[in-house]
Amino acid sequence: MPHNLIRGQRASVAARSFEDRPETETWVAHLAKHVQQNNALALNTPKNKPLRILDLCTGTGCIPLLLFSLLHHQFRALRIRGVDISPTAVQLARRNLVHNSREGLLPASASSHIDFVQGDVFKKEGLWKEAGYDMVISNPPYISPAHYARTTTRSVRNYEPKIALVPESRDRSDEVVGDAFYPRIISLAQGMKARMLVMEVGNMQQAKRVVKMVGKRRAWSRIEIWRDGVSDNLHHHVTTDQIGENSIMVRGNGVGRAVVLWADARVGTLREPWSPS
Repeated sequence: MPHNLIRGQRASVAARSFEDRPETETWVAHLAKHVQQNNALALNTPKNKPLRILDLCTGTGCIPLLLFSLLHHQFRALRIRGVDISPTAVQLARRNLVHNSREGLLPASASSHIDFVQGDVFKKEGLWKEAGYDMVISNPPYISPAHYARTTTRSVRNYEPKIALVPESRDRSDEVVGDAFYPRIISLAQGMKARMLVMEVGNMQQAKRVVKMVGKRRAWSRIEIWRDGVSDNLHHHVTTDQIGENSIMVRGNGVGRAVVLWADARVGTLREPWSPS
């Protein structure tokens, strides 16, 4: 079985499972840096309370493994759960966790801090009633059917499951299909009382649509868009974009890659300036 490396973590990749890409690694690493530098999610959190992270549409588990490797030294009570609708993806994610621990790429204790479960984000019962997650992250299916047909490479169409890339179509417009997961993920994170939500997107146009979905929801007090070239320096490639009624900070250059929401504006306040490690 082939493998994929992401920041030192080795991930098994099956023909019918989705693997995260370098663009995903960039925003995940930036997110970890943000949490480390600002202790953003530990505000008002007792030291004995776990830092709890939920990864929706986890695929082969690369995001939880990378986040754990970057954060576990600072957050000893770190708990990360990955959820995916595919039993094959969940099985591979569990295998990747065991493999990386055995190879010494993750500490032996990782299996007591990370777990992977099968679940459907659109179902009303089960995991989604559980509150208390500090952060929700997701790299959901976001490619529209037309974009999938026109722009994806043959290797992607042949070796990555369409369900991991394209939301199911139910006689809706192409754009609406591509955006289908975001309203549900936003509602779930809000219901869980998460203090931070990070969602990967395909481009800047989609990022702006997701920002408009947040609209006037009072649960989210700060919104940012991170591009591929997001920097650890607070003032590097920073612009402001008026999207609907929201003035949005846009960080980095290149393709729009993630929409970031904070439930408390204080946890989105960055120190000046960040120093790349």
